[in-house]
Amino acid sequence: MRFDGEDFHVRLAGLPAPPDPPIPLLISALAPRLLRVAGTHADGTVAWMANAKAVEAVIAPRIRAAAAAIGRPEPRIVAGLPVAVVDPGAVAAAAARDVAARQFAAYGTLPNYQRVLAAGGVTQPADAAIVGDEASVTAQIEELFAAGVTDVWAAPFPVSDDRDGRTASRARTRALLRELAAA
Repeated sequence: MRFDGEDFHVRLAGLPAPPDPPIPLLISALAPRLLRVAGTHADGTVAWMANAKAVEAVIAPRIRAAAAAIGRPEPRIVAGLPVAVVDPGAVAAAAARDVAARQFAAYGTLPNYQRVLAAGGVTQPADAAIVGDEASVTAQIEELFAAGVTDVWAAPFPVSDDRDGRTASRARTRALLRELAAA
């Protein structure tokens, strides 16, 4: 590799060949300008706290338009959300949302996350979290893919009000995620 610039001259020999296939570059982008940058210069985006509605309404159209405008392939969209599989019923789901409210509250104070939560029709991170029994969590993950997500970054969190305590909810969440990934 050789580079001759105003301030630097670089000569590197013996570098290994680039990997084949190339390693994808994903940018964490939520705001319009960074989504444009991600669509123009990267292989996609990683969007934490973006639910299906936010992806479908804001993230997917903006990043895809940026990529299409310069003839790039459709970008990857990774949605990252907290996930907890709990016992069936509203009581267990409410308990999981209470735990999520405490664990992820800081994101609700940051402007970029406030905007993505609002785009998703929710006001706090706990409302964006994926919680419920196995069928409900599966349906919520399927909604993400239907909205344009290509990859899901699930962040399991334990819920102490589950029937067997914190370890049971985490084990159930991981088991379901393994099952969905294998399908």
